[in-house]
Parts: sequence; structure tokens; C-alpha cells
Amino acid sequence: MDSLKNRSVEELQALREDAAEIERLALESREVQELQLEREMALAANRSLAEQNLKFQVPLETGRSELSSKYEELQKLAERCKEQKAKLEKFSAAMHPQMLLDLLQVESQKIEEESE
Repeated sequence: MDSLKNRSVEELQALREDAAEIERLALESREVQELQLEREMALAANRSLAEQNLKFQVPLETGRSELSSKYEELQKLAERCKEQKAKLEKFSAAMHPQMLLDLLQVESQKIEEESE
């Protein structure tokens, strides 16, 4: 607003009544022009980032879909593991070490009797 410093009081009072001139002076001011330049640069940077982000959209959606299918597969495998573990525990419960030893001794005696 350096241009206002050099004006007389009468010119400033006349300027107060001229909205178009005030707007022109404001738009021509260095501060406003710098702000407009910063705004344009920010818009260009945002546009560039948006374009880059759009390039990643397809791979991101593909990866998301693959991750979802892998997660479903993992859930099925986890369920299958739980079922197998339950079966194993059932069989393990039926086969205590002492029971196995007794069975082996019985079989061993049968074999000895057969061999005699």
C-alpha cells in the first residue's frame, strides 16, 4: 500500500468513495499478489498430489481385495487347525502312556506265547 502514502487527504477521501479503485489497488498490491501466487502454487501442488494418488488407486484396491481373500483363507485354515487340534486332543486323551504300556505288554506276551 505504498501508493497510498504519497496521496493527499483529498485524494484519499475521494478514493474512499471509489470502491472499484480500492479493489484495483488491493489487487495490485504486492501482498495480495504474493498470496495469489502462493494459492496458485498450493493448488498446483495439490493437483499434482491428487494425480499421483490416483495412480495408486488401482494397486491399492487390488491389494485390498487380495488381502481380504487371504484373510478369508486364513480364517478357514485357522478353523481347520482348531478341528485337527480337537481330534488330536481326543486321540491323545484316549492314549495315556500307562495305557499304551499296558497294551504293549499284552501284545508282547501274546508274541512270546506264540513264539513258544
